Amino acid sequence: MTSNKDLFCNLEEKDLQMHIEMGDDGRYNATGLGTVTFQRELGSPFTLRDVMYVSGLKKNLVSISMLEDRAYDVIFSKGMSFLRHIATGYVKRTGVRVKNIYNLEVED
Repeated sequence: MTSNKDLFCNLEEKDLQMHIEMGDDGRYNATGLGTVTFQRELGSPFTLRDVMYVSGLKKNLVSISMLEDRAYDVIFSKGMSFLRHIATGYVKRTGVRVKNIYNLEVED
């Protein structure tokens, strides 16, 4: 999820009839769906599909339930986050905790 329209390569704006409720009791509506591509310093671009446009968000967010729906276990332990592919068992560290937010490190 992001509120930055400039990140999208393509964006279909429509009411997704999905309401996002945040931990600070903020409530937001998802009003678009598209693809975001990041050019990395090293390696090929990183593409995220089915990214929701949610006006008003202060941070870009990755949905844990969406990762689970795509056959990953998500593990948070000792200030680090990991993804484990359910079928292959492959585990990859994906981020570190900074204050109260896990920042993702995107790499191949």
